[in-house]
Amino acid sequence: MNKAQSKSATGLLIFLGWLVYTTSYLGKLNYSANITQIIDFYQINKAEAGIVPTFFFFSYGIGQVVNGMLCRKYNIKWTIFTSLFLSAVINFIIAVSTDFSCVKWLWLANGFLMSMLWPTLIRLLSETLPEKYLGKSSVIMGTTVAAGTLIIYCLSSIYAALNQFKLAFYTATLVEIVVGIIWVLFYKKVVEAAKLEKEDENPKKTEQKSESEPKKNTANTLLGMISILCFCAIGVNLIKDGLTTWVPSILKEEGSMSDAVSILLTLFLPMVAICGNAFALSMHKKIPDYVKHCMLVFIIAMGIIGIVIFGLVQKQVVLMLAGMVVVNFLISSLNSLITSIFPMYMREHIDSGRWAGILNGFCYIGSTISSYGLGTIADGYGWSTVFWFLFAVCAVVAGVCGGYMFFGVKCKRKMIKR
Repeated sequence: MNKAQSKSATGLLIFLGWLVYTTSYLGKLNYSANITQIIDFYQINKAEAGIVPTFFFFSYGIGQVVNGMLCRKYNIKWTIFTSLFLSAVINFIIAVSTDFSCVKWLWLANGFLMSMLWPTLIRLLSETLPEKYLGKSSVIMGTTVAAGTLIIYCLSSIYAALNQFKLAFYTATLVEIVVGIIWVLFYKKVVEAAKLEKEDENPKKTEQKSESEPKKNTANTLLGMISILCFCAIGVNLIKDGLTTWVPSILKEEGSMSDAVSILLTLFLPMVAICGNAFALSMHKKIPDYVKHCMLVFIIAMGIIGIVIFGLVQKQVVLMLAGMVVVNFLISSLNSLITSIFPMYMREHIDSGRWAGILNGFCYIGSTISSYGLGTIADGYGWSTVFWFLFAVCAVVAGVCGGYMFFGVKCKRKMIKR
């Protein structure tokens, strides 16, 4: 295989990884995208509807940690296919079922199956790709969340207009099976080609450290930084998935919009968030400290949430929506920083697949809180209280990051004096 073919195959491997994880969002976010129709169809309240994504996020978060720890032992080719195929089966069962009581248990299983994908894909890319593709792959993989969300919300808006929300589950069934077959057919060829290109890479270039990596990384310093990033991850997905799940309901109730229009307007969130990963990488080059980066973004997001609260109180729907879009953009950029950029760029110091899974697992602790928790707050106290809660989350996370940096500086000064 010549260099041009090897380079082409390496690009195809990144694309396959992107396609698989983007497809997974069709099979795991379709419930949240159609939550307003589900509430009306089954005649349930927000808390009851919110328990289903809570079950999903719970099993998904635990599964991320478990699969992150075990992914080194997996047969990547068949693990990815099995995850997509069984998720397709679950989506098909929900599509044909009329019993809501079984949905949460099916979504619980779906969560664990889907959790196999991210740590396995990050392990594959970090082990296989040449150094020069790391930045490109982290940016591309960072778009999967926004791209998948955009696709499923766009389709759900159309299905809502047709009053056929269950088509979202049929769509996931079909696409997951097709992509699973594509993955199996092309996997061996593209992986072997990428490995060949990595072997041909200039050894000196391979040994160079990424400019975003700290020059000296003791085990204690690295573990402390990862611990703070895990805490940040909880806040990131609490806000991100909270907005993704409940913005249609917020627009419907506060803006008196139809289901189709509220879902359509929600598309602004993933459309803008697609650029979040590139923003994260660009900002990280200017602020190499991962913790400082997170702190600054949470502080800015806190201020924007204050604007959203003002929009809610004053019934300014445009201001409210614009604020939520900006918050989602900022927080989505941190999701990319923590779960993609950090494990990929730190591959010389950590097991990328393992820590990608663990960090993503902590993200989904926040996701677990977001659906049922925010739905319960909204039922009891209204949407303004929900955003005051998110304001407080930003303040707490930024405060923890600031505290970590402050004590880190003090410890360094003590070491210098000694």
